Amino acid sequence: KFYFLLIFSTIAHVFHCKRHNQNVRQMLGGRRSPARHLESWMDPSLPQPEYVHQLGHHRRVSRQAKSVRFSNHSRSLALPDEILPLFPGYGTHYVYVYVGTPPQRQSVIIDTGSHYTAFPCSQCSQCGQHTDAYWSLTNSSTASVPTCINDQPCVISQSYTEGSSWKAFKVVDKLWVGGADVAASPGASNYSIDFQFGCQTSETGLFRTQLADGIMGMSMNDDTLPFQLRAQGVTATRMFALCFRLGGGILTLGGVDQRLHRSHKGDLKYAAMTSKSTGWYGVTIVDVALVTQQQQQQRFKPVRMPLGEDPEKFNSDRGTIVDSG
Repeated sequence: KFYFLLIFSTIAHVFHCKRHNQNVRQMLGGRRSPARHLESWMDPSLPQPEYVHQLGHHRRVSRQAKSVRFSNHSRSLALPDEILPLFPGYGTHYVYVYVGTPPQRQSVIIDTGSHYTAFPCSQCSQCGQHTDAYWSLTNSSTASVPTCINDQPCVISQSYTEGSSWKAFKVVDKLWVGGADVAASPGASNYSIDFQFGCQTSETGLFRTQLADGIMGMSMNDDTLPFQLRAQGVTATRMFALCFRLGGGILTLGGVDQRLHRSHKGDLKYAAMTSKSTGWYGVTIVDVALVTQQQQQQRFKPVRMPLGEDPEKFNSDRGTIVDSG
């Protein structure tokens, strides 16, 4: 079986993930996958992305001695790309982030179609029940609250096409992406940065009922995590990859791990991003096809059925963007 992988950089790539157990064991250096970590809401019959925790263990996570300067930050040469598990939500994929000192776990939908990262804080009104307790500002010794007009906290809000919305105030604190618990991704805290996010005070619509606590915007914006990891000298590139598969998937930050995918029919497929979708991962759609099963000589084979629509229908106005959320 093959699964969908997107890699986001100055150009978008489409790959297929390696899935077979033999490939996984080879990537793990012959070791068995670690014991599966099941949250109470997970379906035990589905495959889990737990092996990606172990996949990163044998990497040498150390800073090289040579110094490099990024955006007025003097820091050692960037870390290697980081491999992290994606977990299945209600029609979405999410990751766990650890925020503050000491770190408090929050789950956030990975959304390439938005800019902001936000999740409920302890004073959030009607914000639903999710994977974790609401994040507590007062429990973090490293949190700071930027101020705006009249020395008041900076307020932000976001509405989405399907009708849901939230309101929040800005907070800056330590943030890093990890596994289902701190021990699941050794070395992940090395990727911690000072990151600005929204401390939600209210939610509407699907944000109240979704499994994940909040959302992490991964669009082409200076304030998103991939851009900030690069700006603060933690990673060498703003590139990141999303691999979706049954039961979860894999997020790679700061590059592409060639062990995790193989191309379809030999060569990697590249899709140039369009200029009309500034800030978004826009692509040009040539056609849309459906795949159906047709019986041929007592066997069922997949048959591709293009819709044959005028491409202008897909690419007019703002065009088409790749939106993972």
